[in-house]
Amino acid sequence: MNTEKVKRSSRGRPISFDKGQLVQSVMHKFWEQGYNNVSLNEIARDNGLTRASLYHSFDSKEALFLQALNLYIKNSPDALLDNLDEDVHVGDTFFSLMDRISEARAADERHRGCMVFNCINELITSDSALAKQLTDVLEKRRQRVNSLFAIAVKNNELPQHTDVVLCSNMFLTFLCGLSTFSKTASGEQELKQLCEGFLNSLGFYRRSATQ
Repeated sequence: MNTEKVKRSSRGRPISFDKGQLVQSVMHKFWEQGYNNVSLNEIARDNGLTRASLYHSFDSKEALFLQALNLYIKNSPDALLDNLDEDVHVGDTFFSLMDRISEARAADERHRGCMVFNCINELITSDSALAKQLTDVLEKRRQRVNSLFAIAVKNNELPQHTDVVLCSNMFLTFLCGLSTFSKTASGEQELKQLCEGFLNSLGFYRRSATQ
């Protein structure tokens, strides 16, 4: 367990807390409230800590946010797209991804959508280093999706004339819109139908439906 002891003050006794659990708790707070609406004072108060103890462990609000964002990305449905080989069936992968996203969004009683897109919408117009890091996260995902469309063309899942860059941008634009749409009280089947229709429009079909 990743536990770090932090002194409350020169006269106070040390406070022991699990950094992993704190990052997970903070992830949900940023996810629900956004970056600008959450303060270190609020985080410290909610977790029985002092602002100084948070700075001792995380240096800044930005550093704590990035750890929370990395935790979200690591456990998000999008992680399915990582570490795939050249023989992957891209259509099956995209349908599996959309199913997972639909299930996750519908199961979220707080209807928070995607934390990454939420934070990008909030911070992307600033000139901060944090905005640059969020842009890098989105660009890496765009490049990964682009490579998968290229594999789909190479393996004849899509026509050879397919514009993979355009399709990749459309794919990410759809995911961003899906995140917003899922904040309404959308059900799992409704989200899956939207996703299936979108993938069909790109030329992907479930193999079970075509056999």
